[in-house]
Amino acid sequence: MKIVMLGHTGVGKTTYMASLYGVMQQNVEGFRLKAVNQEDHTRWLELAESIRVGKYPLSTDQRNEYAFHLRYKGTNVLQFSWADYRGGAIRETQDSEQAKLLIQDLKAANGIMLFCDCDALARGNTRSNQIGRMIVLASHALQDLEEPISIGIILTKVDLVTKLTEKVINPFQGLIDAINASELVTGGIIPIACGTQLCNVPMPLLFVLQSTVSSQANSLRQSFEDHTSQAEFYEKSSKGLEGIVDWISSKTSGLPTNKEMAATKKEKAMEALRDFETIKKPAESLTKYVQKLPLIKPERNLSQYVEELSQIKLGIRTDSIGNLDPFSVFNN
Repeated sequence: MKIVMLGHTGVGKTTYMASLYGVMQQNVEGFRLKAVNQEDHTRWLELAESIRVGKYPLSTDQRNEYAFHLRYKGTNVLQFSWADYRGGAIRETQDSEQAKLLIQDLKAANGIMLFCDCDALARGNTRSNQIGRMIVLASHALQDLEEPISIGIILTKVDLVTKLTEKVINPFQGLIDAINASELVTGGIIPIACGTQLCNVPMPLLFVLQSTVSSQANSLRQSFEDHTSQAEFYEKSSKGLEGIVDWISSKTSGLPTNKEMAATKKEKAMEALRDFETIKKPAESLTKYVQKLPLIKPERNLSQYVEELSQIKLGIRTDSIGNLDPFSVFNN
């Protein structure tokens, strides 16, 4: 899985990653984050500690990519890469090497985070956020989709905003419409604050990971059902006269018998079931967690998004909210 993070210079992308890594060394709804590379692990922890005392990292000056494990109750659930582009990359022309690589990453992405300075938006400053350019770039990821993708509109520095209004959300109306037009795209708007005071820090990452984890769980469940059905078919075909004819034919051709095929399909079914049982609980937990967010839906308007954002501006509660079907987002 690949995550791509976009945002203008100074919006706080590196600060977010470090703050997130520090927070998710402890369990968040059973989830933890671990860098694959030990050097990255040490660097992120050092940055998180510096931020905690008010020392912020320098802006990213090049494209960086990191590998992480998402863990759930001590078990690795998903390995993913996270590409962080320097702020200036979103302003480069399409024929530059950095822009070509960015578009390539976006087309391969399973999750996209668009970081925007909420304080600047509240003051009516949309130009510094480069929102128009980010939306154009994100649109590349929505072309010819074959797998689910999550797009998070991340509003940083929300702690500096006294009151949220439609002025903050309005620049994203075109992207919201594009998200609503696709059954494979899940969109959410997430207010966060990083630094000495943290707010909603784990939410953007867990949001963009949810669709992939649930999709994998759904695929494993379907694989188990398909292999089980095929095993039953071959088992039935291995009995009686049909089974005798098949045995003779198999001995002549050197192909496996229906009885052997049934055993193979049963083995594959059990393998899929074991993998499904491993990912089922994380998928359920992520789905519950994501439902707390202002998710982008056709029936909602800007004022409703603002109302929801205002309710969670000071933090989202993480207690249980009841049973939900982790696969419902993919059901037609």
